[in-house]
Amino acid sequence: MPFIRDFLKTLVCCLAGLHLLCTVANAAACTRLIQVPMAPTGFSVFVRQGKPEGVYPDMLRQIATASGCKMTFSVVPRARLEMLFETGQADVLIPAIRTSRRDRHGIFVPLLYTRATLIGMRQQGVTPPASLDAVLKNPALQIGLVRGFDYGDAYMNWMQSLQQQNRVQLESDPVSVARLMKAGSVQYTMMAPYIFAGSIAQDARVADLASSLQYLPVPEVDWTDSGIYLSLRSLNETDRNHLRKALEEAARSGVVWKSFQQYYGPDVLNAGSKPR
Repeated sequence: MPFIRDFLKTLVCCLAGLHLLCTVANAAACTRLIQVPMAPTGFSVFVRQGKPEGVYPDMLRQIATASGCKMTFSVVPRARLEMLFETGQADVLIPAIRTSRRDRHGIFVPLLYTRATLIGMRQQGVTPPASLDAVLKNPALQIGLVRGFDYGDAYMNWMQSLQQQNRVQLESDPVSVARLMKAGSVQYTMMAPYIFAGSIAQDARVADLASSLQYLPVPEVDWTDSGIYLSLRSLNETDRNHLRKALEEAARSGVVWKSFQQYYGPDVLNAGSKPR
């Protein structure tokens, strides 16, 4: 019932965002238009009538209204988003977990905790892998991953090992990975559960996978901060600090987590997300 979800989302954002609006309303505006490219990531960022919607666009629009910072949004594939940020053509990278590679290009502001898990379909009589190492040791398993996703060193090393074994298919978005899984071309993927669940829920071709999915935490990838990077290259110090303070207040106010709870069910959130 999209109209009910949209109503609840709006109500929660208004109530939770009131403190945010009051806190930063007297702050000075940014010195220029802030460039915010985004890639579809479940209900966190999705496209409706050509523009980004979801948890993070909602939050950033609240911040823009409260702070006087004008923002322009665009939609790009995830790999291109990473490239734009690293080359200083994007002022922010959101959503993102903190990694050493990204730290070279921006200041990180944490918003919640997340973890990537293995995700696959339940199969009767089949014991799922309990670790990334177990996946590597089972040559029968094919893996589908999203190009541009980065969940830290263990994940990146695992992906490279799979590539050396010709056992990974890289796709531009989670729905493409889900279609491979439904066709039986891959058995598992790895990403934050909310991204995969939110992505397939919006596509009729793969929405029926939801009831058969299992989310499998692995010891190599632990809980980590998820949030937003502010560019060291494109933003001046004044704008960067102004945005950082507004984002930190958004995290403290609980507006981000409340919005997540409106878009996602508890099973998905319990598998890979929790508030700060």
